[in-house]
Amino acid sequence: MFFAIISAKAQTDTLAVKSIKGITDKMLEIISVPIGQEPDWGAYRNLFLPTAQKTSLRPSGKPGRQVRTSNLEEFIRNIGPLYARDGFKEVSVGLTINEYNGIACAFQSYYCKNLKGTYEKRGVNCFQLVFADNRWWIANTIFVGEDSKNKIPNKYLNKNE
Repeated sequence: MFFAIISAKAQTDTLAVKSIKGITDKMLEIISVPIGQEPDWGAYRNLFLPTAQKTSLRPSGKPGRQVRTSNLEEFIRNIGPLYARDGFKEVSVGLTINEYNGIACAFQSYYCKNLKGTYEKRGVNCFQLVFADNRWWIANTIFVGEDSKNKIPNKYLNKNE
């Protein structure tokens, strides 16, 4: 069943999924929309394995961090409306890739903001990726925002492969 789903989705392949930089940049491009416009969620889903998880780390107000994990459909349902309501722009400011034999981990530093001017942040997206059916798939993402105590290290800024 798992491979049948991948094969069916691979038919809508684009050039972006042929490289790690392409697929990670494409994710940011899809969610970057003007106020009032929905991201193309079909194209977004096509970047991910059907079982992909999206995890965010946030300060909890207590020692430690709050960890929030969702599948793609939960993410689209819960966070998706904010993109259209407020508009959104996210761009890569660095990419570091480690790859071996069809698996990869990519640290993509980002700058993002909503277009209402009420939110602006830098942080790091960590992508786990797999190469199957002649293309890359995002297996999972973890993202965390930069804060005053935890600045993005220079080794993750302005380095693109």
